[in-house]
Amino acid sequence: MRHPKFIAQPLRALPAATLLAIFAFAAHPALVSAGVFNWGDLSDPGGNVVFLDVEEDNALPTSLFAPMPGSGSPNAVGNSLILDPQNFLSQATNGSDAIDSEFSTTLMVGPSYSIDDILISEFGDFTLGGLPGSLATAQVGASFFWQVLEVDGVAVSLPMQTQPLIVTTGGGPNGGIYERSIDDGIATPWEGYAQIDVAGYLDANLIVGDATKVSLLFDNTLLTAADLFSSALIKKKGVQIDVSGDGLVIVPEPASLALFGIGGLALLGGWRGRQR
Repeated sequence: MRHPKFIAQPLRALPAATLLAIFAFAAHPALVSAGVFNWGDLSDPGGNVVFLDVEEDNALPTSLFAPMPGSGSPNAVGNSLILDPQNFLSQATNGSDAIDSEFSTTLMVGPSYSIDDILISEFGDFTLGGLPGSLATAQVGASFFWQVLEVDGVAVSLPMQTQPLIVTTGGGPNGGIYERSIDDGIATPWEGYAQIDVAGYLDANLIVGDATKVSLLFDNTLLTAADLFSSALIKKKGVQIDVSGDGLVIVPEPASLALFGIGGLALLGGWRGRQR
């Protein structure tokens, strides 16, 4: 701890440049949270899930996952949270580009309900082109970190779990890698998902009861690279978090889900059928 006499030193003893920096910082307190965007707690009155402390952290001056706070927010519909990515894209010509953003929230239900499954669906498109023989690539990936915080309303201490984004097209172990010239095209769609079986995790670890609070954090990355005679672009256009469990109402899917295509609907239909 500093000595009181040191704390009491007058400001005039500091260099002028330091004083200017202090006053500038005090005049712009928003700099403390630059790149962090928080929409608070979100829920639909017709749903059973509360999405607590919905937040994005990207070290950028603007939100990527959703409109800026004050101009819009992620939208809770039933037991789903729908994100509307804003300028979440990477593009390159004669170089490379990467963009990354982290999104987090905590899912909570009341004592009469449970969180059994969480399905995160994403979609977007990519463009690759250029002169014959030139090179370019576009990639999308994400890692999901989740942790059961409460069972039957009682706090528990369980380890963090991970899940990758599975992209239904492209190369790589989880899909999502597109290269010239085999993947050449304009506004070619991509889809991805991550399915988190919360109830199965509890059963596998012989934990009796239902999850009533689960934290969720995911880190999304887009990457492009191209030589002088090629170009690459990839965008994230939609993200949806769907929660299923005992007692949770099933709300008709919003129109935005139609953008996921027949494959996404088939996946969701099979997932919904797993409700206990």
